[in-house]
Amino acid sequence: MNVTNFTKCALLVVLIVTFGGCNSKKDKSATPAASPQEKTATQEPSQDKGGAQAVPAKDKADAEAAAVRVLALLEAGDFSGIYKGASAGFQKIGTESQFVAKFQQTRQRVGVLKQPRQISAAMRPDKSVVLVYRVENDRYTTDMRLTFSRSANGMMELAGLNQHDELKKQSPP
Repeated sequence: MNVTNFTKCALLVVLIVTFGGCNSKKDKSATPAASPQEKTATQEPSQDKGGAQAVPAKDKADAEAAAVRVLALLEAGDFSGIYKGASAGFQKIGTESQFVAKFQQTRQRVGVLKQPRQISAAMRPDKSVVLVYRVENDRYTTDMRLTFSRSANGMMELAGLNQHDELKKQSPP
């Protein structure tokens, strides 16, 4: 029985190689390909299939530095500091007191955000940089989308903060 299974597997591998071919020995080009990081740093932003552009290295670094500040303020509970450092467009959505009250209420209900880990970065057509972080709190694992845009003085400012909560899977007692 085991010999039959082994023979079937061997035949399957031979058929796959025969019809699919082997790409390991094909000469792709005479010059070595640049790494994805080198391509991003040296090329203009390109359009991906989803409509978002690759983020230029400087914009990504500036947005990530701004995100570190925002995430630190979130962890510290300084919601007023987040609001004051945000773009004028962000502040038009509501008053500082409304923003602070909403985030204090959320913090009391679910706990402090912790362990932020960046999972993606993209540039929108309007040149805003969108960073998505996976963060946790006592009740949720959350993907938090932070959008940054350049102010008139060239600084990256928070232009959007969107959060998607999923209840953590509770292990049985």
